[in-house]
This record gives sequence, C-alpha cells and structure tokens, in this order.
Amino acid sequence: MKRFTFRLQGLLHLREAMERMHGRALGHAEQHAHGRRNESAESDSQLADVQAQAGDDGAVRPAGMWHAFSLSVEAARTRAEADAKALADADAAHAAELQRFSEARIARRALERLRDIKVSEWGVDVVRAERNEMDEVARRRSAQQQDSQ
Repeated sequence: MKRFTFRLQGLLHLREAMERMHGRALGHAEQHAHGRRNESAESDSQLADVQAQAGDDGAVRPAGMWHAFSLSVEAARTRAEADAKALADADAAHAAELQRFSEARIARRALERLRDIKVSEWGVDVVRAERNEMDEVARRRSAQQQDSQ
C-alpha cells in the first residue's frame, strides 16, 4: 500500500508559520506594554514628588513660585495621563495580539488533530488491506490444494 500523504500539509505549515509570527508579535507587544507600565509608574512617581514639593508646608513663598509650582504639577499630571493612556493602548494591543495568537494556535492544532485522525484511519485501512490480501492468498492456496486432490 502507498505511504500516507496529508493533503493539507502545506496549509499546516502555513498555520505553523502564522502561529510563530503571532508569537513573535505577542512577545513584542508584551515588551512594549512592560515598557509603558514602567514609564507610567515613573510618571506617577514624578507627579507625586512634584505635588509634594508644591504642597503647602506653611512656608512663605513669592507668588511667582506658586505659579511655577502649579505649572510643574500640571505638566507632571499631563505626562502621567498621557502615559496612562499609552499604557491602556499597549494593554489593548497586547490583548488583541494574544487573541490572534490563540486563534492561530487553535487553527494549527485543529489541522494537527485532523492529520492524526487521517493517519489513524490510514493505518486501519492498511491493516485491513493486508488482512484481505492474506485472506486472498490463503483462499487461493486452499483452492489449489483442493484442486490437486
């Protein structure tokens, strides 16, 4: 009997390549989200420091200094908000890439399961064909022995 060939093997190779590609993209998205998380934590820390410096500690300061403090606080707050938005965007991109990676993995596994089923069915067919062939040989021998007697 001829050897097993899985007609969808080319498609399986493509699915494996897609899964690897999405895996790399997922890794990049994780690194990006991690970097954004660090930047967001740093800007939150800087905002807290600036707010602590600008806090009313009872010291007498010129009016211009209060204005400078308020501008510093506003700039730190704006940066913290921008970093928080960038973090949210990075987390959303990571979640989307994780979804694409999961879908690619499911597609590859489905094809692998189909291939395994087809290999199993092919093995059963091979055994059945060999058994039929042996039965045919035995039947012919039996017929020859009966003819010779």
